[in-house]
Amino acid sequence: MVSASNLLIALVLQTQAPGSAPLPLSFAGAVRQATKASADTGPAAVTIAGLRSDAAGARVRQARASLLPNLSLTGSWVNRTFNPQTLGFQLPGLSLPSLVPPFNAYDGRARVTQTLFDLSSVSRVSAARGQLNAANAERSAVIETAAQNVALAYTRAARAEAVVAARQADSALAAELVGLAVAQQQAGVSASIDVTRAKTQLADAAGRLVVAENQLDRAKIDLARALGIEPSTPITLTDSLSVQLGAADVPADRNAAVTQAIATRPDLIAEQARHGADSRRLPA
Repeated sequence: MVSASNLLIALVLQTQAPGSAPLPLSFAGAVRQATKASADTGPAAVTIAGLRSDAAGARVRQARASLLPNLSLTGSWVNRTFNPQTLGFQLPGLSLPSLVPPFNAYDGRARVTQTLFDLSSVSRVSAARGQLNAANAERSAVIETAAQNVALAYTRAARAEAVVAARQADSALAAELVGLAVAQQQAGVSASIDVTRAKTQLADAAGRLVVAENQLDRAKIDLARALGIEPSTPITLTDSLSVQLGAADVPADRNAAVTQAIATRPDLIAEQARHGADSRRLPA
């Protein structure tokens, strides 16, 4: 009976079959990966916000084009012949030939134009810059949101990992109690009901362990999605739940915290930038 209980625990505690190498991930590394997304890796929302910011920058350069110098070059070459009499005039005492032999004619021209002042173009450039500031502020807000989502997902995964460790300890203790109950029964100092009760507790602990492992797998999938990587990527958490996990320098004073939030919150800065962009767009 003891060997069967140990086999049950071994089957419950066994990990998944080794596949690709697990990705070691710390709390700071996860947040850093979420905030420094590229076109290939990282949360999709951060990548899209970056593309919108690039598009806004391109619109600023497009609006400035009307205020920049414009240089145009043209050139032509032709081999021709013509009849001078088709010009419609004659010189007294001078007879013009009826046909001029073929000759090469080259023509090269350069033209430079510069707008000295254009109020509408200046207004369009100002409005485009306002939209660029709004796009950059919105990108910062999206990055902040992505970092918060990744931090929350990492914390949930770390908690699920701690729950799995606790359930594994409970299962190991339940297995030892089964062995002790069987030994006491064989020694004649315990009733069979104690063995049944110990096995019931072992089965309950094993079921709780399976649920905890499923929750851990789901938490790691959520973390992978928050990071914008393949959900099936195996992840190894290098940080555990502690007081230092996610610690930040936040002012203890309420007024100082509010002042810092007003000055640095990306979503508030984004709203202010959008308001400024709309104000610049109206006169244009």
